[in-house]
Amino acid sequence: MPALPASVDRFVGRGREIAEVDQALRRARLVNVTGPGGAGKTRLALEIARRRARKSSSVFLVDLSAISEEHQVPAAFADAVGVAAASPDAVPDVVRVLAGTSGLLVVDNCEHVVEAVTPALTALLEGCPKLRVLATSRQTLRIPGETVCPLGALFSDEAVRLFVERAQAVRPDALSGSEAAVEEICSRLEGLPLALELAAARVSVLSPTTILSRLRGQIDVLEGGGREGPARHHSLRDTIEWSVDLLSRREREGFTRLAVFPGSFSLEAAAAVAGVDLDVLDSLVTKSLVSTVAATGDELRYRLLDTLRSYARERLLAGGQEDELREGHLRFFVTRAEAAHGSGALGGCESEVRALCEELDNLRLALAWSVDHDPQAGLQLIGTTREVWFRRAQTEGRAWAARLLELHCDPDRARALGLLGAGQLAVADQDHTAARSWLLESIEVADRLEETEILAAACHRLGVSSMLSRDVEEAERNLARSVELFGGLEQAQGVGRGLGILGMVRLNRGDLPGAEQMLTEALATLRGCGDTWGQGQVLMGLGQAAKSAGEAAPALDLLSQAVTLLARAGDVTILGVALVSLAALKTPEDPRRALRLAGAAVGCRERVGGRYPPATREELEVVRSSCAEALGAEVAEAEWEAGLALNPADSAALVAGRPVRPEPSALTARQLEVARLVADGLTNAQIARELHLSERTVENHVFNSLTQLGLHNRVQLATWVTERGLR
Repeated sequence: MPALPASVDRFVGRGREIAEVDQALRRARLVNVTGPGGAGKTRLALEIARRRARKSSSVFLVDLSAISEEHQVPAAFADAVGVAAASPDAVPDVVRVLAGTSGLLVVDNCEHVVEAVTPALTALLEGCPKLRVLATSRQTLRIPGETVCPLGALFSDEAVRLFVERAQAVRPDALSGSEAAVEEICSRLEGLPLALELAAARVSVLSPTTILSRLRGQIDVLEGGGREGPARHHSLRDTIEWSVDLLSRREREGFTRLAVFPGSFSLEAAAAVAGVDLDVLDSLVTKSLVSTVAATGDELRYRLLDTLRSYARERLLAGGQEDELREGHLRFFVTRAEAAHGSGALGGCESEVRALCEELDNLRLALAWSVDHDPQAGLQLIGTTREVWFRRAQTEGRAWAARLLELHCDPDRARALGLLGAGQLAVADQDHTAARSWLLESIEVADRLEETEILAAACHRLGVSSMLSRDVEEAERNLARSVELFGGLEQAQGVGRGLGILGMVRLNRGDLPGAEQMLTEALATLRGCGDTWGQGQVLMGLGQAAKSAGEAAPALDLLSQAVTLLARAGDVTILGVALVSLAALKTPEDPRRALRLAGAAVGCRERVGGRYPPATREELEVVRSSCAEALGAEVAEAEWEAGLALNPADSAALVAGRPVRPEPSALTARQLEVARLVADGLTNAQIARELHLSERTVENHVFNSLTQLGLHNRVQLATWVTERGLR
């Protein structure tokens, strides 16, 4: 009976995954660790087996990596338990030997001989009632009772630690001063252990900075690993080819064509763009070549790991298919965005806007293709997705629109839409000169083409720009025209939003009664059509009106309602204005919370670009200076930094008085790494030695982590890590 192979280097990370597999083995008799090639399935299974072998001698390993034919599988099982195979089917003999055993059978690398492994494991599970089986495979085995444990990427701190350990084993001085490059390498390789080990091996001849530069779209740099493992692990290309060679022709074609997507994609897009139907996609997911990812909606989304995508794209280019697929990709998203826009007065309904926000990477790719091949389609796309860019990437969206407007000058519907999008995003950047120019042209083109909806929306945006520029008369004139046009189209959303901005204009004029009347009418209209974002904007206006009237309690209530709705809609722009107003009201009584609210307003806006209006920026400065005077510079800075880390949902929780429970993403990769070692009981000095940092740097990371999480000591930080299963 062969012994478990000894580990040649230290096992790094995977504490959470080991705990999950151990727990699964207590509940189920067959646990299958799945994942793409190079995810570390074998290393994980062997680590679990070694830990169990310290307590029990009944641990067996069936290594199928060297098996090339399915008829060899029974003999491999027999050899693992020390049975001389007396017949081609030795499985009954294995069952007889293990019938009373309560040990663990590890069956490694099942994917290429799955048709023979399945009946063997079924017989063992039926004939050996106390036996537990831990399998590793790039696909599920579809055996009754199977529990699947997908193995994903290493945590960012684990990935860095693995790279550092392996690189220093090759050349101890290789990483001096290269911390940023190392972290970027680990991020680029998405925490895939084999890719990290292969990249680390390259430090014998390349610096981390050079390795990083060569990783862009290349996988050949990831070669030259140790020769002790299977041949397919000597390069990442070998590993991927091993998986792809096991696919059917349809699956290989589908896998290759999915490389057209730069990030995640929907089932609908996979079918329409790549011709990949549900059956093929399901098979690719089952075989760990496509991953499922969480989305904000009800439907799953899918993606290829970057290393897999690089390989698939090479095949795509070699087959001469990329141009055809990129063109189809652009057409699909133009049609998708137009359908999502529908008859939405100012950019589409909330659910459609949120769905399109999931497609940001695809929109970027489609726009990039349109620049060189079809600027007209690109302008149509930027115009119909302007709300996506407004919520996610204002500065970037404006740049795309400006570039496409230079390329397509025909006064057609596409240009009218592109001008509208560019104008809206220029308003968000407080560049009212550019906004006015673009929006006036959009109005002219739309009017001539009798595109009434575009005309109404452009008048609305020009009215907003005029209001922010303090040109009251022009603001009222354009907004009134917008309301009239939307009314003629029977679009209540446009009417309600127009009335809301007219109410804000009256507020800026000092007409509080008129402002409240107009805003109240707008709120009723927007509630009637279910416009969450519009209601949030109007409630913010009503809160500002109450604040101007010196009515602090109603202002707090209205602004809090606005934050809740705007966060739910995924907004950051009007949300930030409401947060700053709340911060100003909170400053005298609660400067800590005020600073967090103000920091959240800045943090949310910085992630998408754009700028707040002058009045909001001035109010921000007053809040910061007043709170710093009340709290002292050090405490004030800590509260400000904590606020910067909050997302819209966290901000809404803070406003509502609910506990803000930051996710791991609230910390940087390095802070999370330090927090895990704190949870492991290490002192700052020990952490500094472990991570090759100065002790003062570790102290700063611990302090900043406590501040951002709203905690007070190391014990609470350790509890936070443990509760989230991050150790």
